[in-house]
Formats: sequence, C-alpha cells, structure tokens
Amino acid sequence: MRHLIELDGTLHHVWLGRSNGRYTLYLGDTTSTVSLGPGEGGEVTLVFGDERTPVVIAVDGARIFVQLEGSSHEVLLHDPISFHEREAGSATEDAVRAPMPGSVIAVPIAPGDAVFAGDTLLVIESMKLEMAVKAPRDGIVEAVNFRLGQSFERCAVLAVLAPQEG
Repeated sequence: MRHLIELDGTLHHVWLGRSNGRYTLYLGDTTSTVSLGPGEGGEVTLVFGDERTPVVIAVDGARIFVQLEGSSHEVLLHDPISFHEREAGSATEDAVRAPMPGSVIAVPIAPGDAVFAGDTLLVIESMKLEMAVKAPRDGIVEAVNFRLGQSFERCAVLAVLAPQEG
C-alpha cells in the first residue's frame, strides 16, 4: 500500500507491504524489512533490516513522535486524498499549533524575525520527548504566545506567522 509519510518536515512517498508478521518498506530503489517489538523496561525495539534499536514512541492521531538514538523525530502520516487536495488549492495557516501538550524549553525566535520553512520556532518537551516545532512556510514572526518554561495544551497556538513582504 502506498503511503505519504512526512519525516521531520520532509515528505516521502513509500510503499509498505506485510508478510509473516513483518513489514517490507519500499523507498525509491531501497527495500528494507521493518518491525516493532517489545524491548527492555517497557521500551519498544525497532528492527530495521538486521539492526535492532530501542525507541520511545508517542502517538497523537496521525502524528508519531519517535526518540531514536538520542534524537527526536516527528512522523506525520498523510491521507493521500486530503494531502493532494490541500496542495492543489489552499494556503498554509498562519497559526503554528502544538502537536501535543507540553512545555516550552527553548525559544530561538522573537516577534519581527524573518523565518524560512523548516526553521525552528520553539523547542518543546512532552512525555520525555524533545521536539523542534518548525515553521511551515517562509514568513515574519508576528507573535510567540508562550515563553520558556510555560506549559500548553494540544492544539494551542504557539506562534503566529505573518506573510513575508517583498
């Protein structure tokens, strides 16, 4: 089955097949066997090819947050029909929303700063996972609604972008 998976802001078109309780991931010309299984102390083990790696996973709807080898990653599963519909006709929202409840641990931007798509707006922590909240598009930071150490709920507007003039 074909999937649209966004990993840390980069969209990937992948095929995923299932056989004998494991999955085969097809990405371009690369084929890998993948599975998740129980690990030590309640962790999950990711088996990718012949490599076994402990991971911490938190799921929020279509968003999956993965901590792997000391790094945090966000995986977003896109519904292909909705994704292509959005790409064909709508503008990106100005509000940058929290993907899950948490607290702010870094704010490298301020109102008035110019940002580019993919720039880090805030770094948040939730359920022991650190995650950089990225700018969805180029723009000017109009507002940052939470300061260092402040908590927020899921879907809270963390920052607002204004169009970049020019």
